[in-house]
Amino acid sequence: MSTAPRTRVATVAPRPAATTLILRDGAAGVEVLMVRRSLQASFMPGAYVFPGGAVDAADGSPEAAAICDEPADAQARRIGQVTQVGDAALAYAVAGLRECFEECGLWLGAPDHHAPPGGWPALRARLHAGESLAALARSVAAPLATTTLQPWSHWVTPDGLAKRFDTLFFVCRAPAGQVPQVDEGETTALAWVHPPEALAAHARGEFPMEFATVRTVESLQPFALGSVAALLAHAAALRSLPPLHPRLKVNAEGHIRGVLLPGQPGYDEAG
Repeated sequence: MSTAPRTRVATVAPRPAATTLILRDGAAGVEVLMVRRSLQASFMPGAYVFPGGAVDAADGSPEAAAICDEPADAQARRIGQVTQVGDAALAYAVAGLRECFEECGLWLGAPDHHAPPGGWPALRARLHAGESLAALARSVAAPLATTTLQPWSHWVTPDGLAKRFDTLFFVCRAPAGQVPQVDEGETTALAWVHPPEALAAHARGEFPMEFATVRTVESLQPFALGSVAALLAHAAALRSLPPLHPRLKVNAEGHIRGVLLPGQPGYDEAG
């Protein structure tokens, strides 16, 4: 976390966002796909993150709901009740699918080794040109597979920052036969990482990650030597993922000295 003096900002309402941990079984165990944000990005420049971004209005539209592979009320029960986002579960889940396709070119939930006529890159180019994900799904008869997403955690950016997000983190198996590619705009590099190795590289200063990303990689540690199937089964059994509200630890000079989680010394005072 930066220690530069902090400019006081008015309280900013967090914007809904979705992030997806795309998983595969590797030689050492579970691997997760991470992308590096552009150095020109306005939020977490240069950091390795999971594919994700803000929820758009179209993500929760009736058009999107009509082509999902599960009805909106089922999403509200399976995702909304667990994470406390209620009926907004549809928008979060569709945003998770859309951001993955935008940022790394993976159409989550597609049958293994399947590609639409013209291939996935051509379809992705149409998304970048402004077509909605729902329209693309209809054009290639591919439902929006929200059932492939399992909620994993729920983070809210600390108050006091100029950009804030209310983010659901999902986990999902990587579709076999598809090859992720950066968009060369928001993302400039990608890597399949084994959680212990990513954390060790971060500790050496070789793999930049921000606080919530580090914590999320740490949450994969108990499953790192196992299988994606075991991790997804655990996620499907979760019944309560209330939002985490970290707080900034700021000294008298206005320098950010760290981030505090509920239960840690100084958390209440930081509020």
